[in-house]
This record gives sequence, structure tokens and C-alpha cells, in this order.
Amino acid sequence: MTGALSRLNIRPTRGVAFGIHLALSLLVFSSLVAMMLLFWFPGELFFIDGGWQGLKLVAMVDLVLGPALTLVLFKPGKPKLLMDMAMIAGLQIAALAYGFHTTHQQRTVAIVFAENGFNTLSARDKLEADRQLAALDLQPQKLPPVTLLKLPLVLTPDPKPEEYGQHLEDILNGYPGPQQRSDQYVPLASHHELMQEDALSVQQLADRGALRAVEKSLVKRSLDAEDVEFYRFKARYADGIAIFDPDAVRIVDYVTYESPVIAAASS
Repeated sequence: MTGALSRLNIRPTRGVAFGIHLALSLLVFSSLVAMMLLFWFPGELFFIDGGWQGLKLVAMVDLVLGPALTLVLFKPGKPKLLMDMAMIAGLQIAALAYGFHTTHQQRTVAIVFAENGFNTLSARDKLEADRQLAALDLQPQKLPPVTLLKLPLVLTPDPKPEEYGQHLEDILNGYPGPQQRSDQYVPLASHHELMQEDALSVQQLADRGALRAVEKSLVKRSLDAEDVEFYRFKARYADGIAIFDPDAVRIVDYVTYESPVIAAASS
């Protein structure tokens, strides 16, 4: 490091070393942020399904731990300075690898319509559910690939009346929940009619205390209530109402709100 600094005619002070380390850390950090926003947790999912929580973990390591250690330990002319810097780099790389791996495992890989609403599915939950299915001699399905700002939308059909007893038995016997039954997934785009009976009416939104928040979202996006459908959604860190565009086959917004019961209890 000191040789490189000398060639750049920069005095290898503690502040300069800290600045260079911080700049490199910011470069790595910004790359992760872009990956998370574009592929792992696109749109509002970044805040409601674990993106922000994962980012805080990586930021603590990348922007705080590494540069801070350099600021404390870097001293020009110090014996074994190169070894100290190598140890800091190794520690930061190991911690970053752990943070990247953890965040990657928590990434959202699909939105599943099951049990009357939309549910987010993480990579870790998908992997664990697939292992359970394989152990039960069931064939898990692969999900469609995630593309730029777009996650796969799939649906788990409700059991037919004559299948409901078997459905309950499966749950009691430790089968994955409906939102994780990849062996039963069908593309939502070609099975939209199966979910429509679970759509919420404007009156139901009002009864839930969600109508005002939903109307605000519609105005912001210049949408009419007649052109979209409303469904419950559940993510890891929030739940609420999903505004679904049936023509585009996409969720245009996830609306969170405070229910009247919670508002009354907190007042």
C-alpha cells in the first residue's frame, strides 16, 4: 500500500489511508445496493421484505469496520504495517462474504398467490421447502428467472372441496405451506381467474381502514380503481394491500396502513 501511495505522490498519512479504504468500500457497497434494488429486492420490496435489513448488516462491515480499523492501525513507518493492512483486508473480505451470502439467501425470488393473498418467497425458504418436498417424494419446480426489476408471479391453486381433507392432512404431516409448494405452482398470468374471487372490494378496503392509503396510491400513479384489483399481501416485515394490474399482470404497489383496531389501541 505504501509503495502505491508513493507512486501517486500522496503522503501515506493515516487520513489518506482511511480515505482510500473508505472510497474502495463505497465502490463495493454501491455495487451491492444496485444489485439489491434491481434484482434481489426490487421496488418496495427493498423496505418490506428484508433488503434494508440486509443492507444495514453489510454497511456496518463495509463502511464502518474496515475503514475504522485502518484509521486506528495505520501508522507510516510502523513495523509490519503491510501485515496489519493484509489482516484488515482479510477480515473485511471474510465479513463481506458472510454479509453478501446472508443477504443473497434472504433475497426475494418470487411472489406467490396462496391462501387468499400475495406472499413473498425468499431464496432460503424456497430451498428449505424444496428439500422437504424431495424428502416426501414430490418434485419441486424451478422458478422462472428473476429479471430487471421484475420477480416471477406464481399461484398455488386452492384445493378442491374433495381435496380439502388431504390438504389438511398434508399440513399436519409437515408439508410446506401453500406459498412454498413449488410442486403445485402455476403461472399467475394464465390462471388469473383462480385468484379473482379473493379480490377485495372498495367497501372491504374501507372496513379494513385501508381505503384512504389505497386511494392515495392510485392518485399518485394516475390509476382508476376500476382498472386494478386489490388483494392482501404479506411480506417479512410488513403486510397490507397489493394493487394488482390485471392487464399488465403486475403488482403496481404494496400499500401498508394502520388498521383501526391498532390505531384505537395506541390512542
